[in-house]
Amino acid sequence: MNVPTFTVQEGSGSNREYPMTRDDFFIGRGLECNIVIDKNDISRKHTKISRDGEKFFIEDLQSVNGTFLNASPVLARREIKHMDVIQAGSTMIVFNDPDNLSHINLSGTSTRIGLEEGCSFEYMKVIIKQLEDNIAVVFKGKPEVIRDIIVCLFADGHVLIEDAPGVGKSMLAQAISKSIQGVYKRIQFTPDMLPSDITGMSIYDESKKEFKFMPGPIFGNIILADEINRTTPRTQSSLLECMSESVVTIDGHPHVLPKPFFVIATQNPDDYHGTYPLPEPQLDRFLMRLSIGYPAPEVEKDILRSQTISHPLNEISYVVKASDIVRSHAVVRKIHISDEVRNYIVAIAAATRSHPALTNGCSPRASLALMRVSQSLAAYYARQYVIPRDVREMVKPVLAHRIRLKLRYQGEWRSVNDVLDSILESIPMANEEKGL
Repeated sequence: MNVPTFTVQEGSGSNREYPMTRDDFFIGRGLECNIVIDKNDISRKHTKISRDGEKFFIEDLQSVNGTFLNASPVLARREIKHMDVIQAGSTMIVFNDPDNLSHINLSGTSTRIGLEEGCSFEYMKVIIKQLEDNIAVVFKGKPEVIRDIIVCLFADGHVLIEDAPGVGKSMLAQAISKSIQGVYKRIQFTPDMLPSDITGMSIYDESKKEFKFMPGPIFGNIILADEINRTTPRTQSSLLECMSESVVTIDGHPHVLPKPFFVIATQNPDDYHGTYPLPEPQLDRFLMRLSIGYPAPEVEKDILRSQTISHPLNEISYVVKASDIVRSHAVVRKIHISDEVRNYIVAIAAATRSHPALTNGCSPRASLALMRVSQSLAAYYARQYVIPRDVREMVKPVLAHRIRLKLRYQGEWRSVNDVLDSILESIPMANEEKGL
């Protein structure tokens, strides 16, 4: 049997591989550790990997920034298996143990270890309040838009902001990125951009006589994809794997993206010149599509007054850590959703598939997205369960960009949103007053 190994992804694009040659393996900044990572967000002794027979376990050593296993916080000793992704601080480590079959359950019962307790709703409530207040310093007059983008962030999805130029799309994206202590990257899309300009490429190192992977700007926590429909479909499609799998494959080698990984894409409406409308598979990767609209006159006066001397973006800094966002993802997945509410979501999706005015219905991916966002909205309201109102509030942002009106029905229906309104009215929710 081959020795298990750890592949450490370096920020420079090179990977280090360490064989696990002893029963206890330490990861940290201290020189006494088996894997030394010299970064400020790594504790002296950050993480411990131990072998128990044929199984391997991970535990966090009370590190400052925490340890995460497959994007879930490690709050107690947990088993790790082949291709599990460990995140210590901002460093990604892949565990490789392809020859070990001990984790396969031959009895047919589940061996999955559940998420440990430890992330509280009060903890998440504080994070939400801090984010909202910080973003509102820059982005004024649209609290519902701030709420929706925070909900999307906590649901571990990606958001598409579509509106006319100059209404604050990029400003909102920059405000949320500055509010989170993570790696922020901005990609300004243009018609001459290539896929490798986003994902990175392999460059031949003459001194070492080997190819070295140089990561592109997609390797970050908060990615602002500005004017995404200004570039060609070939380049747009390079985001598909990144957004769906959080992995970039270059020359047959996968490179895991750090968590949290949140893409905020902006685009101008399709009727603007020089745009390439996003294809349906790309649109489907966005959990939500938001529209900002023009501000009220009083709000616009406040915007002018606040930017007379300096820009408000220069006045804010981060208020939460990137690891707080990953912990919040774990909280959202623990929100209770009853069978009745699940049936409600399925009924809405089924109605879109049979509606005569729509060219296509919502896919199961859309149903999952609606469920996850409803859980996140419930957590936003500090509730431990989903109610039908959560689902209804999120139907348009989650589903509207995934379906299309038939041409012959565009005179009867002004937009997809009107169709969704009629579907919601046609599906009553029994016993809603009981919070089902």
